[in-house]
Amino acid sequence: MRERPTIRQLEYFVALAEHLSFRRAAEACYVTQPTLSAQLQQLEATLGARLFERTKRRVLPTPAGRELAKQAAAALRAVDDLLDAAQGLGAPLTGPLRLGVIPTIAPYLLPGALPRLRARFPALRLFVREDPTERLLELLARGELDVLLLAREARLGEVEVLDLFRDPFLLAVPEDHPLARRARVQERDLVAERLILLEDGH
Repeated sequence: MRERPTIRQLEYFVALAEHLSFRRAAEACYVTQPTLSAQLQQLEATLGARLFERTKRRVLPTPAGRELAKQAAAALRAVDDLLDAAQGLGAPLTGPLRLGVIPTIAPYLLPGALPRLRARFPALRLFVREDPTERLLELLARGELDVLLLAREARLGEVEVLDLFRDPFLLAVPEDHPLARRARVQERDLVAERLILLEDGH
């Protein structure tokens, strides 16, 4: 069986690729610089590739180092997912859950929902991130979020979708406007109208 890098070595590798400083990477990993440097040398020997160019002034990843750092980060996320899955096998909604929610929903739904969720599932550790839809979908694809709460109008791609509720649009017009007498208005009825709309992202 071929030798494999350790999780600790991958953590040091990703930290140095992010900080580009042995001192800052060592501080981020709570180890000494000699320890971090020695482990990275062992990692380079295991992989058979030079990962960083080192000078007295700076540290830069080699082309191989840049590519392998991405795969090392993905491997660490997979290990985290394994730990989260193992923790969640004992009971439903235990352990960490990373929730992404769009700004047009968060302030109206979360204040009432979060206390009830905490009371019913005390072992759940919920992390909430509020961002526009495109950013949330990007974070979901990268494995940095687990669940999203957003509008179905977005292009969601290949994800599992569960409808929670319908939130209708309301049209405000003057009392003497021709559309004011209608119970329902279609999009085609608004083509010739002047509208006040919020910018994209709201």
